[in-house]
Parts: sequence; structure tokens; C-alpha cells
Amino acid sequence: MIEQSEVQRIGTIVKPHGVGGEMAVSVPAALDWTDDLDCLVCSMDGILVPFWVESLREKSRTTLLVKFEDVDTVEQTSRFMGVTVYMPLRFVAQSEDEDLEWGLFLDWNVVDAKAGKLGTIHAVDDSTPNILFLVRDGERERIIPANEEWITGVDRKMRTLKYNLPDGLAEL
Repeated sequence: MIEQSEVQRIGTIVKPHGVGGEMAVSVPAALDWTDDLDCLVCSMDGILVPFWVESLREKSRTTLLVKFEDVDTVEQTSRFMGVTVYMPLRFVAQSEDEDLEWGLFLDWNVVDAKAGKLGTIHAVDDSTPNILFLVRDGERERIIPANEEWITGVDRKMRTLKYNLPDGLAEL
């Protein structure tokens, strides 16, 4: 069984592309993956299920086109619409310059050194020069800047961003 800690959320399947089984995946940012990528994982009825990739290509900065093996018609793609797609961590290319791809932190926990757990990142707002995480903790929603200077740690296994936020920012 595939565990959540073994995968990285990359986006959501939004629609069929053409009639041959290819599907459009909406992604929050450009992705970088290793050359040997052979499978993606989909959340099907709450279970993480691997699917073998026949082809994967970028259509735009925020859209990937994927075709799974044995999914060859528009009718077969219908069961994938709205499904969350994950990439196994072993295929996520590690950047040598350690630049952070903010969209890859969806569903990660945010923990501040002083305030403790702030919640889970449910969206990334990159519509302005200052990238923002929308962090939810139950009914409460916070806006946390995606500022590398305030991030003190990235725990990929636990899917946690560790922050040292300026005084008062965690309470907003």
C-alpha cells in the first residue's frame, strides 16, 4: 500500500485531452521530474493507486498532459476527472540550487518555532510577487508568506515546513 509520505501532490486531473485517453492535469507551478518517471499515483476513493505512465508532457506552465497505460478512450478517462495526482518522491528531481517550488508544498503542515502547528497548506497564491500559502487549521485560515528567510526546515518525510515567523504573524 502506498503511504502519503511516499508521494508529492502535483495537481488535479481536470479534463480529457483529445479522444485517445490523454488527460489534462492542472498543476500549481512548473514541475521537474526525473527521466525515469514510469508511474503516477491517483487518489481513487481515498486510496492511493499507482498508474503506469504511457506518456507525460507539458502543455503549459500550469498544465501537464498525461496518458496512462490501458486508458485509451474518453469514456475510460471519465473516472479520473477531479482526481488528485501524486508523484512518487523517488521521481521528484532534486534541485541543486535548492530553489523551492512553492506549489509542491500543497497538503504540507506548517509549524512555527514559537506558535507550534499552524495548519495545512491548502492553496498557493502566486498572483502577486509575494507568494502566499493559504493555511487551514479546522475553520481557521491563515495567510503565511512563502518566504525562504523565515523557513528554517523542510521535512520531506513528514511533509512539514518549519518556520520562524516574525512576532505576531502567526496570530493573524
